[in-house]
Amino acid sequence: MKKWKLKSSKPVFESKWLTIKSNDYELPNGDSAKEYYHIDRPDYVLVIAHKDNNILVERQYRRGVDDFVYELPAGWVDKNETPEQAAIRELKEETGHIGKVRFLGTIYPQPGFSSMLAHIVEIELSGSIEDRNLEKDENIEFELMNIDKVDSMISENKFQDMGMLAALNLFKQKIGNSSQQPSR
Repeated sequence: MKKWKLKSSKPVFESKWLTIKSNDYELPNGDSAKEYYHIDRPDYVLVIAHKDNNILVERQYRRGVDDFVYELPAGWVDKNETPEQAAIRELKEETGHIGKVRFLGTIYPQPGFSSMLAHIVEIELSGSIEDRNLEKDENIEFELMNIDKVDSMISENKFQDMGMLAALNLFKQKIGNSSQQPSR
């Protein structure tokens, strides 16, 4: 199998958080594929914050779907920042919590049209809590939710955020294969 060859790329729209490009490619069979739109966005971090048998779950309004959505703490990875540093910063800003950090992995949220990466970081909460520092457009509720309730809400389709579902699955796979598995 061969990769597509990028022949040209023209910005169509640019802002601080989003660039849309129109890309033309040469396909492996020599044919041309024109005007494939590509979205460039910064990479972001998804935080699995937990203590004992509980996972920190957020709920906030999301204008894209015009609904309240359950999510994990998350945010952009700033320039010159590691995913672990971004996870610590975002967790403090959104919830006031801190803890011990471990990198779990990376996923492609939308590989068909975006090169953005989502980094999954686990933070074992230490019990120390600091003041939150929310952005003006953030109104976030959060709770430490028992893992059994999380599993139940997943099976009831109450968690619909793709990143959250993928991150929780990766987390469960990692703890299932380690000696640090929380007791249930």
